Amino acid sequence: MLLSAGIANLTEYHDRDYAVMVEAAQAERAALEIEHYEIENRNWPAPKTPMPAETGEKTRPPTVLLMGALLVFHMVTGPFSASSEWFSRGAVDSRAILEGGEWWRLITALTLHSGPGHLLGNLFIGGVIIHYLCRMFGTGLAWFMLVLTGTVANFINVAARGPGHISVGFSTAVFAAVGLLCGGQIKSTNLRSILLPLGAGVSLLAMLGSSGERTDLGAHLWGLVVGLLFGAAWRRPENVLRSWAWPGKQTALLTFALLTVWFAWARALAN
Repeated sequence: MLLSAGIANLTEYHDRDYAVMVEAAQAERAALEIEHYEIENRNWPAPKTPMPAETGEKTRPPTVLLMGALLVFHMVTGPFSASSEWFSRGAVDSRAILEGGEWWRLITALTLHSGPGHLLGNLFIGGVIIHYLCRMFGTGLAWFMLVLTGTVANFINVAARGPGHISVGFSTAVFAAVGLLCGGQIKSTNLRSILLPLGAGVSLLAMLGSSGERTDLGAHLWGLVVGLLFGAAWRRPENVLRSWAWPGKQTALLTFALLTVWFAWARALAN
């Protein structure tokens, strides 16, 4: 510190104490430099404030249990069939949503799958992604955001396609999870920190979400985009959801997310 100020010095250590020696002509200036240094660094290093995303969950998230619920539900509903009451009432039907106001389809469709291959892809690939999302956000906040972003993405896709579009699948939420993970890593306006997570999300979309007979590329793309936007917004200090990322509130958010899905299905079956 003194050397940076142009003051030559020698430090001698005596047990736990030390003495800084300078030329007599520089003594007064050296004392002032040391005093200013101590004042400027009085509160340094600053106490670390843990980010909710990093402290949301210390235990292992119940990902297998929650993803397993999709498997059990598929055993009840079976594969896609136009004659199935589950699919006729719960699938995304853009005409029923836009013209009939059946908003619950935006949520219920996330729990339906066209067949075993569709389901297993979401369980295994989606399970890994969502597990890391839960470790980052906490289980409650992660699943709340999954339901929210998946619903918003389904609505945007329906509005863009117009009447006549039908789709099902949890993959919209899976790609929203990819976006949330990528967006949650955007910590600054540095171009590299933005392009790297964005590139990872787009690459995964190209590998997993752009092929297949029943693939809804629009839903996957909008899931990724909405997830990116929500993930980036969540990083902002003023985001109200940050106060909900602490462990004590995770159970309430998970319960709310599950009740939202239950309520959507209750409306669908009662309609």
